[in-house]
Amino acid sequence: MSLNSFVMPCCRQYLRFSLRLLMITVLTICGITYAQDDNPVSVDLEIYVVSEVTGSSGALEERFSEASTARPGQTVEYRLVVQNIDDTTLPAGTVVVTGPIPAETTFLAGSATPSSGRVLTEFSVDTTSFSEPPVLMVGADGQQVVAEPSDYNVVRWTLLEPFEPGAQDTLVYRVTVD
Repeated sequence: MSLNSFVMPCCRQYLRFSLRLLMITVLTICGITYAQDDNPVSVDLEIYVVSEVTGSSGALEERFSEASTARPGQTVEYRLVVQNIDDTTLPAGTVVVTGPIPAETTFLAGSATPSSGRVLTEFSVDTTSFSEPPVLMVGADGQQVVAEPSDYNVVRWTLLEPFEPGAQDTLVYRVTVD
């Protein structure tokens, strides 16, 4: 399924979320895209609406509720729980997970699991070329300009450490509903 075909239907100013989103998550191992049955990696997608509430101490706290709908202005958090379900260790750099930024949402800057010694986090504005920030795009005048995080339409993570059998990692990013 292409990312261009990933469109979340709006109905009466509500954005409906579906577990079908799991199907658009693309996993690439050793440069080969696997069918769901052949893939040595599983991905479970968890979707939450994020709310701020005042806690008992008077401080603001985040609360998470499973998302079936979200209204414009709400923040939605995607958690991609990645697990090696094979009995072999997958080499460093071979597990790549992408998370699309759905139509009618905007990526929240700084919300994605950041690059570290264990994971490389990259972004795209065209679904084909990826880089760590600053991400470049072609501006209105035809010149390359630095894209704003709100221009991103895909987040991609590459696991930089060997992925042992049974190992699990959670990758996160947030969007706001337009």
